[in-house]
Amino acid sequence: MKKSKLVPLLSFVLMITFIYSLASAQAVNRPKAGHPGWGPQVLKDALQLTPEQEKKLEEFRQARQQEAKVHREKMDQLRTELRKLMVDPKADEQKINSLIDQMARGRADRMKASYKNRKEWEKIFTPEQLKKLEEYRQDFRHRRETRLDRGGKRGRLMMRRGGFGREIY
Repeated sequence: MKKSKLVPLLSFVLMITFIYSLASAQAVNRPKAGHPGWGPQVLKDALQLTPEQEKKLEEFRQARQQEAKVHREKMDQLRTELRKLMVDPKADEQKINSLIDQMARGRADRMKASYKNRKEWEKIFTPEQLKKLEEYRQDFRHRRETRLDRGGKRGRLMMRRGGFGREIY
């Protein structure tokens, strides 16, 4: 092979290797999202939870999961009934409106419970742990915003919906 072709080829290979090493180095020592247990383990390690706190958090989580399951089942029933009525040309309009109102009330009640639950959840932690937790949340928000700036998933979604000037949630 000629020297004139060898130098650019070698440069290209070295550049690709360097870029790959930078990209893979960022993932070192960081738990992978979606891996079972990664969230609770990060929380446990970062906040140095006591065994009693871990137990309370697990009980709290299980109770909230049960509440969420009951809510989903009720909403599924209401949606199914609403769909049936919406395709029926002879359906009672008041019944349809009543189902829509029930669904809206259910969502509002769930949001209120979520806010109340967060306040109860925070009582499990010490003031120092709450401070660390807030720092962790701010770091997470910063990483999410940085990802959005680089055109992450939500960035592309927001661009389709009218640009970065508007929030979609």
